[in-house]
Amino acid sequence: MTIKERAAAATEMLKQAYPDAICALHYTKDYELLFATRLSAQCTDARVNIVTNELFAKFPALEDYAAAPVEEIEAVIKTCGLFHTKARDLKAA
Repeated sequence: MTIKERAAAATEMLKQAYPDAICALHYTKDYELLFATRLSAQCTDARVNIVTNELFAKFPALEDYAAAPVEEIEAVIKTCGLFHTKARDLKAA
């Protein structure tokens, strides 16, 4: 079985086991889900949703993260914890 086939099988098993599962994180763009997931480490989904509301408004495009000083990103996500590393990761993405 190839990696793609195994991934598809695992996805199907998860859909069967959790048919009503929804994502608790708020996002509209694919990369926003990636960023929200990164911020969720050592943090609650509720806190992440509060922080990303401001974060996604302040940096509406992916290029805005790359152009922003890391300290500016840190200031927005500070309440998520581990903000130095997380801000660096968002900027690098």
